[in-house]
Amino acid sequence: MDDGSDTAINTSTEDYAAYPALWHLESIGVLGFLRSGTPKGKRSRVAIIDTSVAVAHPCLRDAVKHDLAIDFFSNRLGAFPYYGDRVLEAVFPNLASDIADSLPASRQLFNELVDRLSRGSAPHHRGVAPTTSPDFSNHGTAIAGLVGGRPQTVSIDDGAAAGARSLPLPYCGTDPYCEIVPISTNFDTDPESLILALLYAEIIDASVVLLPRAFPDPFRTVPQLGGDPDLLDAILPARPTDRECTLWGELTELVVAVSLRRPVVCAAGNAREANGIYPANLADADNGIISVGAVNAKGQVAGYSAIDGLTVHGPSNDAERHDRLSVRLDDRDADFADRRCPPQHDNAEFSHFDIISTDVPGAHGYSYSPFAAEDPDGTLREFGSYFCRFGGTSAASAIVAGYVSLGYSSGGLEAGSGGLAAKDWLMAHAVQVETDAGAFRYPAWSGSVNFPDLYGL
Repeated sequence: MDDGSDTAINTSTEDYAAYPALWHLESIGVLGFLRSGTPKGKRSRVAIIDTSVAVAHPCLRDAVKHDLAIDFFSNRLGAFPYYGDRVLEAVFPNLASDIADSLPASRQLFNELVDRLSRGSAPHHRGVAPTTSPDFSNHGTAIAGLVGGRPQTVSIDDGAAAGARSLPLPYCGTDPYCEIVPISTNFDTDPESLILALLYAEIIDASVVLLPRAFPDPFRTVPQLGGDPDLLDAILPARPTDRECTLWGELTELVVAVSLRRPVVCAAGNAREANGIYPANLADADNGIISVGAVNAKGQVAGYSAIDGLTVHGPSNDAERHDRLSVRLDDRDADFADRRCPPQHDNAEFSHFDIISTDVPGAHGYSYSPFAAEDPDGTLREFGSYFCRFGGTSAASAIVAGYVSLGYSSGGLEAGSGGLAAKDWLMAHAVQVETDAGAFRYPAWSGSVNFPDLYGL
């Protein structure tokens, strides 16, 4: 509606470009390629070790490899959520892998997992159902959409006089050609499920492994505690057993070993942690671990992200910051005028733009809706809750993982070339960006970054 004022917003379709929900894809240069390019390489497989995923989301239905999705939260050796009563029929390419041969405890777990995955096994171990309800899948669903969401056309009936009609959902992940394998784990301080998750990523021959989370290792999350038994006793409900200590140590070695065969992309943390959180801080020139920080839509390092000691930075949202190094406040906040932003700071670095991703439909996602996800016939009643605002280095790591995956799908990266080759390819397809806060590497498909002009609106 145009009321004749200069501030009126025209919502006709030709102005949709003014609301660039895919600005992050434009900034790394892949949006134009996705509009015109076609996959030339082998279809990439991205293993996401996180929460479960709302696999019925229209933009994720064709992206998720349902038969390989596994849950290590409910079942020690994994449960397969989407098999029903059928026996396992999936193909597991690397059941004879030697990935854990030098790690005795992990090798034992590998043998148990291989036995569990043998043909004829039940999808639910000992009859325990997997804990993969969409109600608890917010984070994993948003991550999956950023990696490999697909545009879809759906049927919607929102009560309008015209009745049900077709509605395009033009959302796109960084690599819409890939297949996603959700590997859900718990968030307890249990190294066993994390080892099993990494072993499973090896067994299914994942092209890329994504860790948009930290590992809660009591010895490495805060490294100083490892050498101080008194501090460790003070913060932990119980000291780790000898076996747990062994597994934590082997987990570190296993992350590195896996990264030499396939890139392991890690979120670097949201508290400006030097060199990133664990296991992102294991990234080194001699391994295939890729630690990922965050950059806002203005090309500035996000207020919560570290800048030094990381492999690359990816697009994400921003956060306020007010310390001796930087003043970055949200001038749209109701309390902004009372914060007395120092006059020498123009606050020009802060970005209001978030990352948009897929969400758990209905009442349990980041974007709430009072309606059930969809009618039994698949018709949507609304689509607002199908997408959400997202951010952090989790979002940035998902976009970078999709970027590396697109390297395989486009034929730029050879399948099975290993984590070091993938990291080298990523660095060759990233450019150095200089800011007042320092320099960082940023993915650039076409050789240059392209932050859209978001602020002339």
